[in-house]
Amino acid sequence: MDQTILHKAKRFFMGGGQSTDPLAEELGDGGTALSTHDPLDMTNSLSRALVGAVGGVGDYHFPLDLIGGCCPRIVGEEEDIAWNAAAEASDTERVHLIWHAKGDKIWYLAVRSSEMSSYTNTWCPFGSVLPGMKDAADPPTVYTYFSDEAATMMTVLVDGLQIHRGTSSVVRAKAERVSRELDGAPVIELVPDRIAKLTPIPWYSLSLFEERARRILAACAVVSSVVFAALGVVIWFIAAMATVSAHADLREIQQKSEIKSLALLKSVQAQRASPMREQLAQFADVNDGLLSLNGYLEVYQIVSNRPVWRAVLPVNVTSDRINELGGKTLDNNDLGVVVGSSLAALNIGKAK
Repeated sequence: MDQTILHKAKRFFMGGGQSTDPLAEELGDGGTALSTHDPLDMTNSLSRALVGAVGGVGDYHFPLDLIGGCCPRIVGEEEDIAWNAAAEASDTERVHLIWHAKGDKIWYLAVRSSEMSSYTNTWCPFGSVLPGMKDAADPPTVYTYFSDEAATMMTVLVDGLQIHRGTSSVVRAKAERVSRELDGAPVIELVPDRIAKLTPIPWYSLSLFEERARRILAACAVVSSVVFAALGVVIWFIAAMATVSAHADLREIQQKSEIKSLALLKSVQAQRASPMREQLAQFADVNDGLLSLNGYLEVYQIVSNRPVWRAVLPVNVTSDRINELGGKTLDNNDLGVVVGSSLAALNIGKAK
């Protein structure tokens, strides 16, 4: 069938669910994985191959070492069962597969991947006539293909599948004998005209899908690295902006602190330069001087911003000590010598 059928089938499998395309009716009558009636008939290598872009399907080719068989089916593990059987039969884990599951059995064809390196994007017509496929006949059936080099025969039984290869005469005779042994099973020769009417079923290569999975993982790793790097840049930018903002706040705090300190210093200087402080200092000096001379202060007043005081000292205090206090002798009494800052101090505090 032409490439349009294959492309529509690929879109169906990638979209999932039931299709309303007429192709679903054309390909879904129990033959391929497009059937929407019986879930057990929807598992084959076609659905797996169409999910990923593994290349278009080209010319048909019958591999020299083609192998095939039939395995019991476990729903959900069809791929592993077919792959294990093919790997054991071909003695390698790198195989190209075509398989189809229907009912309780899995029919498969396989070939070593190394043998398909020169036949990229080819398909095997035997894969299109596996039991349950659209173009398949009911088993038992014998399919043959004759070429100039060799001939190939595929015998499909109800519970098995066999591949034989040899010269044209040998394969033709074997096909007739097998047909008689199977009570007249039909022998269908795959000639070019008949092959042209088959639906191409691409090979499903595990190695290709594993390689694609590795590429996807590598791409995810690169994308994740870029995302983490971008997040790192964003975090660094936010931290840098926070640092700049913190420095700006620190400078503002420093400026406020300097202003407060300067205001405090000015206040202190203003207090030190105030008249009250000077007057208190003078009072302290007079009082300390009198105490050192065993005298006592009687009166201390501020008159016209000048201190006026009077005190009594012992009679043995010399005039030099009195002058050091900034006072002078004013009078004598029974308590001692009366001294003061001026003569006006004698009348302060006395009743008129």
